[in-house]
Amino acid sequence: MIVEMPNPKKLAKIAAYAIIATFLMIFLVFYRPIQLWGDTLYEPVYTGSMEPAIPVGSIAVIKPTNPETLKINDIICFRIESESAITVTHRIIDITNEGFITKGDANEDPDQWIVRKENVVGKVIAVIPYIGYLGHFVRTPAGFILLIVIPATILILLEIKNITKEIKRKAKNEQISSLTHKICLNNNLGQL
Repeated sequence: MIVEMPNPKKLAKIAAYAIIATFLMIFLVFYRPIQLWGDTLYEPVYTGSMEPAIPVGSIAVIKPTNPETLKINDIICFRIESESAITVTHRIIDITNEGFITKGDANEDPDQWIVRKENVVGKVIAVIPYIGYLGHFVRTPAGFILLIVIPATILILLEIKNITKEIKRKAKNEQISSLTHKICLNNNLGQL
């Protein structure tokens, strides 16, 4: 019996999609910044302080950056306090010896704090508009069922179908092999 080995490229592609989908689902369910690959972070935008540059519900793509290279008008993600898990994404409007003065584009006044260089998470390099709203929706019962339960059920059923198909194919091949073996034995006995 010959067992066909799966195509390694196909397996790698499937594994990559599965990993990305897993991290995306974690992000959508918990609505927290995640790191998919490399050092790039994907962070949801909760408030309208950076509109219109970054609309509410968008995902900010953040690249860790040496604070020494930042300049006025760069949009940065930072922690207000070193140990805080809470991050803010605002634009640099001034640079001092103590750090960065920031302001949300939609805010009247600059932020009340100075962002120290060690509190900079990174620079915003791209914005994916409105996809963050999916995170809000997936946390509702309807969203969870529509975006998690139903797709997962479909994937499981498709995999069961593939496994069943493979089992039937192997059984058929074994049956053909057994039948071929019996025919060969009968032919050999008939020649004796």
